[in-house]
Amino acid sequence: MTTEKQTYWKQELAQARTELENFLHSLTPAELQTPVVSEDQTTWTVLDVVAHLLENERGMSIHIHKIRKGQETVPADFDLNHWNAGLKGRISNLSLPELLQNLAQVRARTLKELESLSPEEWSLQGRHPARGMITVEQYYETMAYHDRHHLNDIKQALGRRS
Repeated sequence: MTTEKQTYWKQELAQARTELENFLHSLTPAELQTPVVSEDQTTWTVLDVVAHLLENERGMSIHIHKIRKGQETVPADFDLNHWNAGLKGRISNLSLPELLQNLAQVRARTLKELESLSPEEWSLQGRHPARGMITVEQYYETMAYHDRHHLNDIKQALGRRS
């Protein structure tokens, strides 16, 4: 039986991802190499940001799984900047089609986990690297927000509004 929360978050996640994918499909190969973010002498291109979204959702899905089992997600001293800095070494040089395929696979696992949640599990908590202690529901909120936030970063880097 699907609950209202499950329906709502499935729709939110689908809408955020559709917005992202539609925009990415509109980009030229040169635009996919556009610098979006520069941190600590590392420049992230559009493709790097998409890889970041992939890796991030994979991690958050693992967190939800751990929370449901009563396990720790990340230690309080987890260094998110260090984790993000190592992203290029973990998942670099994937093409847009490869990234989109991987995003779809991770999203399918995310939705499978979401669909299996009991009403009581939405309020279980775990440590998110950037937000601190949050509920399972807030993890799904973060996933949708994250897609939209970085889509806006990409649009800004490309000088586009839509």
